[in-house]
Amino acid sequence: MPGSTRTTSRRSRSSRRPKPSCDAETSVASSRSVRSSATSQFRSTFPTGTTTGGTCLVDNAIFPGWGDWDAARTVLRDQLSEELVDQLGAAFDAAVVWHQDQTRPAGEPYWQHLLQVLQILALHLDIKDVDLLRAGLLHDVVEDTAGTRADLVARFGEGTAGLVDAVTIPEVRSGESKGDVRAAYLAKLARAPRDVLLLKLSDRYSNVQRLHTHPRVVKQRSYYAETVERFVPLAAVDERLDRLFKHWADAYSYLTGPVDSVETAAKLAAALHREQVDKSGEPYVDHVRGAAAIARANGARTDQEMAALLHDTVEDTACTLAQLRDLGVPDPVVDMVDALTRRPGEPHDDYLMRLTRTPDAVLVKRADIEHNSSPSRQSRLDPATQARLREKYAHAVQVLDEATPNHG
Repeated sequence: MPGSTRTTSRRSRSSRRPKPSCDAETSVASSRSVRSSATSQFRSTFPTGTTTGGTCLVDNAIFPGWGDWDAARTVLRDQLSEELVDQLGAAFDAAVVWHQDQTRPAGEPYWQHLLQVLQILALHLDIKDVDLLRAGLLHDVVEDTAGTRADLVARFGEGTAGLVDAVTIPEVRSGESKGDVRAAYLAKLARAPRDVLLLKLSDRYSNVQRLHTHPRVVKQRSYYAETVERFVPLAAVDERLDRLFKHWADAYSYLTGPVDSVETAAKLAAALHREQVDKSGEPYVDHVRGAAAIARANGARTDQEMAALLHDTVEDTACTLAQLRDLGVPDPVVDMVDALTRRPGEPHDDYLMRLTRTPDAVLVKRADIEHNSSPSRQSRLDPATQARLREKYAHAVQVLDEATPNHG
């Protein structure tokens, strides 16, 4: 993903750390901790209709990878030979050592991206070729670490190294501009063989599937535009990738302009909540859509309906108020979202009273409570949780009634 935090870079070879030895016993031992970590820092849930088996043929498909190599190995052994899985394990160990403490824009370890690429190749595209699968794990070694093509040839052979080389953006040399080098790379990629395209498109999809988590909205927009222009057409090389990229392009189309309508707010909400589920295990985005529908039925203006769609984005996702503004969400909507967002450690009654000082947000909060209190949602919860939430919501309505007798 653009803007990844990388402690070394091929772009400035003189500033690299000393090249780690992937054969060193201590280095391999360090990578084993990734293999045996109990859980993933960013464990994902799947939208309705998707599966962990990789047959993600619905909108907003997510490939989370695995929390560690042991988890990956368990799944891969059902798809690949034992020998091939062991070869991939060796490549993963090497990749972890080379990438060391690099992280992604949202802060997750860089190796999680590598497992996502492997998951797409092995499970979604049913790739069995060892060189292509290994290249999925090693594709950024030359571009973003101290590793070289010669290192890859020595460790994994010419086939793997050649694939990595084919997807590596060349260094910018004296007299060249970064833009020209990238343009030439993308033009060459358009003429690349099928295996190279499958590798690069798997890498790209891993990058863009969570584009909303990138902290800089301007980078989200530029990366979206480049992906639609350059990579979506290339995805025609494989029907499965073609579907994924077209669905993704539609889901993130709110990045083409300001989020200033109900339609674009709905798409933004779907992206931000896409991996979340509610207390009953249903997709969380269904709640914000339900709250927006109730608000609309209760006479909400367009800005209030947008606020209903976005009311949990700051409280329950990584999105910030500043990012909402950068995305072009109108100030009145952002102000309502701010009012609807409970602060960490804020007592519930204090939150409700603060909310009432933004009168337009009260209608939205009532819609939120009404949807949360609906029998269809409550019936999916255990009796104790139902009782607790009924009491909580009844009290909230009472506080709002007393503070806003005219019902906002």
